[in-house]
Amino acid sequence: MFVVRLRNYLHLSFLVIFLLFSSCVDEFYKDTPKEGYITITGINTRAYTGAYPGDGLDDKVETLRILAFNKTSRICESNTFYYGDVLGGNTLRHPINKGEYDFVFLANEPHNTIVKAVLDNITDYDALKSISYPAEFFDSERVIPMIAENNSIKVLADGNLEVNGVASTKLTVGLRRLAARVDVVLKSKVDFGDASSSEFEGITFSNIPDRVPLVYGLPSDCLPSSWAYADPVLPYGGTAITRNVERKLTLADNADCFKIDPTLLTTEDKNNDLVWAVKVKKVILPSSFFSSKSDETNAINFTVNLIDKYSPSCKLKILSDPDYTLPANAKLDLTGIIREPLEVNIQPSPWIDDGDDWEISGVRVLNVSHIQAKMTDMNGVRISFWSNMPVVKVLGTVKKEGEANERATNTVFNCLAVDDNNPDPYRFFYDSASGSGYMDLLVDGTNTTGFGTHDRTENMSGTYTLTLSAAEDTNGKNALQRKIKVTVTQEGLRFVHNPTANQHGLFNAAFFKHNQKGERIITGQHRLDQTWSVSVPVAYQNWLVVSATPSFDPNIGTESPGDAEHYPVTLNPYRGEDGTSISGLTGRIYFRIGVKENADFVPTKESDPKFGYINLSYYPGWRTTMKIYIRQGEAGAYIYAPGDAIPGTVWGAWNGGTDITTHVREDMRLLSTNARRGAAKFSALNLTSERLAGNTNPDYENVNVKGARFVDFPSQAGAFFQWAVDLKGTTSGMTDYYRRAFNPSKSYLVSGFPWGYGEFPIMWDGDVSANIPAYKEQFEVCPPGYRRPTDGYTDKISYNGYYDYLPDEGTTGTATNYKDQIEYSELRVSLFNVPFAGNAASSADYATAFTTPFGGTGNTGPGTYPYGANKDMLARKQLKGTTYTFYSDGFFDRRPIKEASNGNYGVSLGNSNVAYQGVLYFNPDSGTNASVFFPSAGRLNNTSGALESRGSTGYYWSASVGPPYMRSELQNPPYDRRIRYGAWSLESAYNSHNFRLSYQGFAQSIRCVKE
Repeated sequence: MFVVRLRNYLHLSFLVIFLLFSSCVDEFYKDTPKEGYITITGINTRAYTGAYPGDGLDDKVETLRILAFNKTSRICESNTFYYGDVLGGNTLRHPINKGEYDFVFLANEPHNTIVKAVLDNITDYDALKSISYPAEFFDSERVIPMIAENNSIKVLADGNLEVNGVASTKLTVGLRRLAARVDVVLKSKVDFGDASSSEFEGITFSNIPDRVPLVYGLPSDCLPSSWAYADPVLPYGGTAITRNVERKLTLADNADCFKIDPTLLTTEDKNNDLVWAVKVKKVILPSSFFSSKSDETNAINFTVNLIDKYSPSCKLKILSDPDYTLPANAKLDLTGIIREPLEVNIQPSPWIDDGDDWEISGVRVLNVSHIQAKMTDMNGVRISFWSNMPVVKVLGTVKKEGEANERATNTVFNCLAVDDNNPDPYRFFYDSASGSGYMDLLVDGTNTTGFGTHDRTENMSGTYTLTLSAAEDTNGKNALQRKIKVTVTQEGLRFVHNPTANQHGLFNAAFFKHNQKGERIITGQHRLDQTWSVSVPVAYQNWLVVSATPSFDPNIGTESPGDAEHYPVTLNPYRGEDGTSISGLTGRIYFRIGVKENADFVPTKESDPKFGYINLSYYPGWRTTMKIYIRQGEAGAYIYAPGDAIPGTVWGAWNGGTDITTHVREDMRLLSTNARRGAAKFSALNLTSERLAGNTNPDYENVNVKGARFVDFPSQAGAFFQWAVDLKGTTSGMTDYYRRAFNPSKSYLVSGFPWGYGEFPIMWDGDVSANIPAYKEQFEVCPPGYRRPTDGYTDKISYNGYYDYLPDEGTTGTATNYKDQIEYSELRVSLFNVPFAGNAASSADYATAFTTPFGGTGNTGPGTYPYGANKDMLARKQLKGTTYTFYSDGFFDRRPIKEASNGNYGVSLGNSNVAYQGVLYFNPDSGTNASVFFPSAGRLNNTSGALESRGSTGYYWSASVGPPYMRSELQNPPYDRRIRYGAWSLESAYNSHNFRLSYQGFAQSIRCVKE
């Protein structure tokens, strides 16, 4: 919010003449007879009643106190209080002895006995420094307290004056109001109804100071040839100021202050789909001053109160950015668009018309809303400006503090200055007819597209100075320039948007809960000399919206960003955005995805999710298009449903577009003749516990049976759970570890139980014949309506491929192939385009069991899909229907990305809400475009409790158990990988998807399916 301080004050003319004196005077220092007189005229010449409540009170003078201080001694020699009838006429004579004085005039002092006693007993000039008026005396229904000061005035004989050494019979005094006035007009694309049925409740101003010191109204005259007042020079030494006052105006209680009126909408407003408007007729607030003007904690907050909706708010901020004071005698005309963030345009306007004008004819004008700004690498700053010049632009270079050479503007700020790649910079707009314009500052950075692993951008932290120039022509004739200093803070990493170099560094998907619609950020570095564009397919235009306008959350990109729901995706009409496409940008890819306000396709958290995608066309060295998959809804959903066919062709490579069928053994995958019998609806969220989901970061928390809860965002790791604890064990204290939810960011390095504990027979549903209890009765932690997923059976052993070893291709040996069992694996048939067989631990751990059939030396094992390798590594490429990605879910995309371990990334590291990159499983063929995200949360080691593989691999338990693997080849001292009672789990990683039998003592993630 921005406002300038205006030279608008109430003029009272003081003429020295001899007239009769009136009554209604309190004089506290009497020294008669008086030798001189000051006669005041014009006190009560303004109207007392206005069009709106209190309007006439803006200028009304009900009381006037005149204080005269001896120029030399600073002693108060005259303290006279006028009120009542004496102020009802056109003239007032104030007698005073001859001498040189500093005069202070106090109008409309509060009707408060304590204040009056203090004012009545002023003895010297310094006493003014400790006097303040309570905030309750500054409102729309009262006359406004005012102050003026005229120094070095000599009162002479015979009614003459000497003002600043010049003889005169007239003294002009400017009464400065100790309050500020705000006139508000609010507009909205939503029709909130009329006064009798409106969803609009009213407005609130909060964080208001509880008192106004007199010295904050001095000086009472503004600076020469300026609209602004100088800052107070007298220190305030009175009662400490607190900011605990709130002013709330509601339609119910203050109906006469509001006027709901659609005629307030301009033609441009209507073209921008605004349909509703209200005018708040006048608000008088105590002025607010503090020496540290950039301290936003002292700012007055403005909130629009909506019934049963989020109430957007912003901070009052004046022109000398960053300046959160609200000076005495300021007036704001505030026009706001009701959304979050509250979008406002505040213009200065005269409190009373004193004949001045902001723009002087014949003078070049370039006014800017900010001359300093702070931003992160993930948000934008909108700087508005006004000019009477035909051409306004940002110059082509910026200066970084501490660097000798200047940088090209568009390498620092995206699409801001005119150059060969940006003839019409997308993030800059100026209308010479109206004289108004804006620029959206968004950090760009090092725009390279190298092909190394994990190409990162330069950290752009620093202070940059850019130049806004207004001129008579494009060549800069007769230019007027403004320097704008921008401080950038980058706390995290950013990556080049290049799939061949940065499979780890892309945002390929977005997620919304059923009731979420706020912004989701997609970003990645891109070449300066190439364009990128976004389009929403027609099928999804009824619920998805996109915009290149940056987020205006001031804290996005930090560890404490604002809630994405407070920042809906608003369109930029100046660039013709309609929410269905974006084009005309180069350099950094940055845009926002949102759900339309009127879309209600997923009404509850149990409703079926809605899926879709948008297209991103870009240039990582060739022109290509990426689908960014979108999901709204957290309820369980099919990715591949029971009726989805299993293709006979296997596809891979980074875009899933390369036929790798000949590189994948038929005896290790399901074929088109098989079916997805075990397909299940997977939840969108990992499991955690109540305390771990909070902010206390505990080491662990035990949960009840079916007592875990879902995390708040899909990218969050959640808690780690051991598969089970031995129900027949006798170790002391074992029950303390039942259903223990471990913190995903901490190693749990304790000696003894629960780590290094020997294996024990397990079966999820139990096995009466083997005297194995049903472990699900004690260790099912999925919440009601959900359960742990299967990798085959839950009442008997699942072999899921060859057993007890994998024979070479083309041979069977003595092993038996149980491949058809995986038709019942919920994990394999629900998540993968072509479900595959095998246990990585059965072969990948000893080389003699499997020779690579396609040349090369790599051996990925039969549980890895694909599980062959060749010299071109085709079979190691990304599988169709999977991508390793950052997830734009309103949590991950709002925080600084940091390196959890070498080449592995996450956000909010080091606490129980940590989130990581991971694998998106999606179905591109069925028409549903269904998707689900599995973060690479890592796990706790079964023997040491050490945190491992965080940010690189996700380990997800199933409810199924496998056969023993006790072959001697699994012993390779000091390692012994034999396993007798293992449980199946999915290892989900970059270009690697393994199913392994794992020791029960590992603490891993759980992703539930619907019952």
